[in-house]
Amino acid sequence: QFVVFSVLKAVGIEDPKVKMLFVRIMHALYSLLVVYFGYLITRKISGSDRVSLYVGLLLAGLAMMPNFSVRQLVEMVCIPPLMLATWALIRNAEHRTLRDYAIAGLGIGLATGLRYQCGVFGIGMGLALLMERRLMGSFLMGTVALGVFALSQLQDVFIWGEPFTQLRGYIGYNETHAGSYPNGPWYMYLFTLSGYLVPPLSFFLLFGFFRGLRKHLIVVLPALVFLVFHMLFPNKQERFIFPIIPFVIIVGTIVWGSFYRNSVFWASRKRLWQALFYAFFVLNTLGLVVLSNTYGKRSRVESMLFLYKQGDLSNFMAVFLDSEPLPPLFYTGSWESNYWYRPGETNAEGQRTEICYRKDVKPVPNYVLFYGNNTLDEHVQLFDEVYGGLRFLTVVHPGFLDRVLHYLNPKNNTLETVYIYKSDPKSMCPEGETFE
Repeated sequence: QFVVFSVLKAVGIEDPKVKMLFVRIMHALYSLLVVYFGYLITRKISGSDRVSLYVGLLLAGLAMMPNFSVRQLVEMVCIPPLMLATWALIRNAEHRTLRDYAIAGLGIGLATGLRYQCGVFGIGMGLALLMERRLMGSFLMGTVALGVFALSQLQDVFIWGEPFTQLRGYIGYNETHAGSYPNGPWYMYLFTLSGYLVPPLSFFLLFGFFRGLRKHLIVVLPALVFLVFHMLFPNKQERFIFPIIPFVIIVGTIVWGSFYRNSVFWASRKRLWQALFYAFFVLNTLGLVVLSNTYGKRSRVESMLFLYKQGDLSNFMAVFLDSEPLPPLFYTGSWESNYWYRPGETNAEGQRTEICYRKDVKPVPNYVLFYGNNTLDEHVQLFDEVYGGLRFLTVVHPGFLDRVLHYLNPKNNTLETVYIYKSDPKSMCPEGETFE
């Protein structure tokens, strides 16, 4: 991404939205590795081109995959290395070479460097090798994985002056803040997977995944250990479970297909299966159309783009009336640290004094953004009186996807309607006025 941004800057492209288009394209191309490795893994363990095609279509066309694959989510970016590791161990399962174990270690190390929790996936893969009595292979894979992970953290030396600074900070933060985040029941992720994989097909895929543990140990056990870890970990967020979705699809499709073909129950109920599959097809198509043409946190992004398009942004103040989102500054075209105001915590007059006192160090805001509707009129009047005249410009509403996610899980998915006002730095900090 650094290289992409550098090239775009060199050719004069500064628009944040255009920059992100190139990043999305890059991630989209990268995400095709999931389909590629998924097809290869399925063909190897199923021996069927037809089943491999089904898996490839699911990995490419499942409702959530195109939308989430193009985002800078470490939970998605870490998937191709995990699949590379899996492919390295099953492509020649009976006669693995040291090279195969080393490549598996490379994949686990890279994935863990991107997302620390992928180390749990690696532990599951090591356990699977030990259960196969491949002690040397497990040791080699683990050693290479640790080495690659260590190399992937070298940037800490240049940024912080010592290695593993971010890792220590991450562990320390979770030790003290794990309970501060959403925490559902241990079985929450089963419902999450059922939704992401689109019912009713999701129920059959999950059935096949759990049923395939013994026969497809090297594929299922790492994903299962990863799932159990997140079931037990107090901080539960839906995106955390993304890395195992391709493995559920692969094994679930193979095992369910075999079970279906040999089932006496389903042999006489083919129309029922067709009806269930058509229901999945309709729901998935609707989801695919909606998710592929929208994006989350729309009001946060669009409000920043609005500021960028004005062409005169020096700084802005975020007034958090309902929630406290982090404004995505990238879309403003400026990384200037913005001001913020929380009702009940911040004194408006005192903050104005501080802003004007520091105006030579940190630009005075010439825009004020109100996040939410709670006591909006009251606070607009307050800022109009204390900070000088405000002029209303526009309002940015949450997107359709945001509304749906909020309806499904209001605790984890807040909605922000953003009201944008123009302010006058000269009225806020008049010339000649002394600020101490």
